[in-house]
Amino acid sequence: MKKKFTKIGNSWAMLFTKTMLEMLDVNPEQEQVEIEFDKKVLRMEKEKK
Repeated sequence: MKKKFTKIGNSWAMLFTKTMLEMLDVNPEQEQVEIEFDKKVLRMEKEKK
């Protein structure tokens, strides 16, 4: 899957589709994600409670 970045003010964002959020099993209105960087790889997973 390829995604483009979107300019928002002085920052850059990536929009996540409903399908992507479903694959992560994340409700963006109620939950957060954990993000890790390993060299040039970004890893994101549902926040562990």
